[in-house]
Amino acid sequence: MQNPNLLSSVKNSLKVLRSFRMEEPQKGVRELAAELNISKSSVQRILITLASEGFIKKNEETRKYELGVSSLELSSIILANMELHTESLPAIENLAKRSQLTSHLAILENLEVVYICKVEGQHSINLPSYTGHHNYSHCTSSGKLLLAHSDPSFQEILIERGLTQFTSSTITDPSLFRAELDRIYKQGYSISHEEFRQGVNSISAPVKDHTGRVVAAVNIVGSKNQLSSHKIEVLKKELMLTGASISNNLGYRER
Repeated sequence: MQNPNLLSSVKNSLKVLRSFRMEEPQKGVRELAAELNISKSSVQRILITLASEGFIKKNEETRKYELGVSSLELSSIILANMELHTESLPAIENLAKRSQLTSHLAILENLEVVYICKVEGQHSINLPSYTGHHNYSHCTSSGKLLLAHSDPSFQEILIERGLTQFTSSTITDPSLFRAELDRIYKQGYSISHEEFRQGVNSISAPVKDHTGRVVAAVNIVGSKNQLSSHKIEVLKKELMLTGASISNNLGYRER
């Protein structure tokens, strides 16, 4: 039975993209139509649409189609996140073990925090986060750190959308939020004192790639008692060293 939620046009477009292989990098309209059992007119429209977005391009010499730059960009994102996860997991596990709390590795995607790694420690509190979980960026330590190192235009887009208040500690004033991001950028780490969940604190440090760009944030999360101001100061050095270790694995070298 056909799933009513499936769009046949999208499904056919994905079939076209998946038909390109290492041994067959270029294909023509007739070839695709015969292989996929789709009419030539439909294949032509699909190719034109995909080409307009950069996923397909026409080779003017062979008059056939091949994958475009947009397809490469998507695969690069996947590969980059896989590398991040692989290179960071041992360090995250060690951090969670030493701190006895929960540790995440997070990236920024569409102005949201996305956790690509989570490891729980011996005394971890119950958190709804999981690998692949999306979270707010303006009220979490990882989100604020990643925003602080993002383009100012992205920061303004987020501010224009509105800084939703979750607790009495959430920063909702645009001017105060900009000042907070500036402070985080200068001090090199980020703290959230009950800004997203009452009774929960967190601290985050940057992870840099080989170019020196901040590509992720590593954090420690715990109750406000587990992560009191004093405890944060104690764990901050361990956290910063973990971020530096992962950065080193990604090819970053301090200049």
